[in-house]
Amino acid sequence: MLVKSSEKVQSLEPANTAKSSGVVTSSKDSANNLWKNKIVAKQEQVQVLTNWSIRGALSQELAKAEQSEATIRNLFIGLERLSQQLNTQAANTKPQAMQQRGISSQITMLQNAASRKGSGLDAQLRTNDPNRPITRQLNANMDLISKRPHDENIQLLMGRSGKSLNLSLPANQDERANFSAVQNAFSQHQISVELSRENRLLFSAKKENAGPLLEPWVISGQGVRVAAGNPISLQLNDIDNPLNELAKIADKNASIQEHRDRIQNAQRHLKANLMKVQAKRQQLLAQLQQLDTASSLDNSEALTNLSSNAKQQMLSAGANSVSVIMAQANVTRNMVQYSLN
Repeated sequence: MLVKSSEKVQSLEPANTAKSSGVVTSSKDSANNLWKNKIVAKQEQVQVLTNWSIRGALSQELAKAEQSEATIRNLFIGLERLSQQLNTQAANTKPQAMQQRGISSQITMLQNAASRKGSGLDAQLRTNDPNRPITRQLNANMDLISKRPHDENIQLLMGRSGKSLNLSLPANQDERANFSAVQNAFSQHQISVELSRENRLLFSAKKENAGPLLEPWVISGQGVRVAAGNPISLQLNDIDNPLNELAKIADKNASIQEHRDRIQNAQRHLKANLMKVQAKRQQLLAQLQQLDTASSLDNSEALTNLSSNAKQQMLSAGANSVSVIMAQANVTRNMVQYSLN
């Protein structure tokens, strides 16, 4: 009987071993699942933070666009009021002294509104854009493109940048060829050249290449453009915006018609920029909507995956592990919080 009893005991050892192996396997599975859940939690949190960052940047740009739009509308309305005041007078007359002071005062108020910090507009009454090229214009007294009867050889030093160039303009060369020569010379320094409506040279460069446009130039050479070859110091100027042009008309007490023409020009300029701002605002709103939609879909999918994983955890050994449950709960809580915001 003792032998039989011993044999029964020995027959139980494989079963005990199997149970022990099952416990070890179950523990490993729980540890692996916990590790996977931690990775998922981190990935989801990174995605949430990324979405918040993108949304914050878009919201900030949207606020700037709305501010620019409000400023442009206010300027347009101010100009419209001024125009209505002038519509009661004959086009060829000039404002009386008191009226002129009133006109100048109103224009100054509009200029201050456009240039104040937070207006959302740059010096040209456009929306602020750090990526927009910087543009300056050459003094009207310096003519580099008109046809001249003598050969011209001009040396130009651009401020402290150390950049310089030589410009050769043959005698009797027409304005188009002279302008092309100027463009080619400046293109070597990543500076583009255009002509304004007043036939003045406009120099533009990206911010990283715009240093030479912000410092005085020294021009020397031979020919009638630089008399006797004496060095001339030049400072490039900001381009007058339509409000500044209107202010100049008011200062010289021009005719009512000239005032009207400048006002209409300023309103056209503002209207064109208003359309651009509105288009940008609509684009930003669309991007925010797309982000919300994508985030909503991602969250739903994430919650579904988490629920499925939770079921598997509960059906397997170690489902009541506090760390496992907390890991699942924390991820779900973060995702739900983001969905509600």
